[in-house]
Amino acid sequence: MMKKYILIILVLLFSNNFYSQISIAAKENEESDSIGEFHDGLAKIKKNGKWGFVNDKKEIIIQIDYDFADDFSEGLAPVKRNGRFGYIDKTGKPIIPINLNYLSVGTFIDGLAFFLDSNLKFGFIDKIGIVVIEPNFKSIHRGFRNGYCIVSNNDLWGAIDKKGNLIVPIKYIFMENFSEGLAVVVNENGKYGYVDTTDKIVIPFKYKRAENFINGKAKVLENNKEYFINKKGKKIIK
Repeated sequence: MMKKYILIILVLLFSNNFYSQISIAAKENEESDSIGEFHDGLAKIKKNGKWGFVNDKKEIIIQIDYDFADDFSEGLAPVKRNGRFGYIDKTGKPIIPINLNYLSVGTFIDGLAFFLDSNLKFGFIDKIGIVVIEPNFKSIHRGFRNGYCIVSNNDLWGAIDKKGNLIVPIKYIFMENFSEGLAVVVNENGKYGYVDTTDKIVIPFKYKRAENFINGKAKVLENNKEYFINKKGKKIIK
């Protein structure tokens, strides 16, 4: 039964990994003309196979002549032309020249954006296009959040800081982003627990399921019973 449970987890993790790697590529292959959601006051638009940006009046602010464009974030948007990526500001000015030879790039979060190199490994660049974290990871989980990013190699997960230092070794079956200083992790037995940013086990591995902390409490499942715990692992009595 436990082997079956772990297999299900691994299948789900593979799906997450695969999504991380192809999400932008899938956006590039959208066939129909469309207008995206607004970010930083502009929305990407696709027309006749090309991409640009419009304002909330549907006025073209950045000409529709890119092979691909993604949403603005932190004042910059990734664009693609002739097989290469770069980043523009909200006036259409290239901030990072369209000369990045990557398979894919992401939007900026916490001042960093991921890229996927020809070896299918993820790294990160800063807002002038300098590689600040080398492409050493097979997958990433949602990019940086609160100064940390969850990364994966060999189907195991850990966490890095914004300098690329491993703060949590890559050893867990799965790991969620840090929330209120703690992260949900799953050990080799399929049990959930919580670690801090130094990999100290703060709440032991004993749950069948566990969620992130919000406002000092988190929902867990133990012995087929759901309840809330505080950040010391104590059950919260309503």
